[in-house]
Amino acid sequence: MELVLVIVIVGLLGAIAGPRFFNNSTFEERAYYDELASSVRYAQKVAVASGCRVRVSLAANSYELRQQAALGGHCDAADLTFPQPVLLPTGQTVSGVAPSGITAGPPLVIVYDGLGRTNLAANQAINVGPWSMLIEAESGLVVTP
Repeated sequence: MELVLVIVIVGLLGAIAGPRFFNNSTFEERAYYDELASSVRYAQKVAVASGCRVRVSLAANSYELRQQAALGGHCDAADLTFPQPVLLPTGQTVSGVAPSGITAGPPLVIVYDGLGRTNLAANQAINVGPWSMLIEAESGLVVTP
């Protein structure tokens, strides 16, 4: 009798908890959320450090950071095309693609100026699954839980 009870309990645990061990979409969602938050923070820091505006382009399943071109050792303020990709210290461009089935929203473009402020008219929430980050319009601060 005890053996049957143990087998039933193990079977129930396997049926309920087992699929959770093989489905990693929750972990991928959180990883993409953290990656996106770090990249937006990095955009602000690059803008402040260089004095050049940095554009964050967020689509439903990707993002990209680009910077104004330099002109004579300074930023070309007239440049609205943001032709330079923002690079990490390793030389890689700062951009990313969401894992399959994961989306971020809403799609938007954020431009950080040399003081770290954004072009947003109001604070903006960005959602990735159940997680949400808030970008403060005036300070450019990225607030995450």
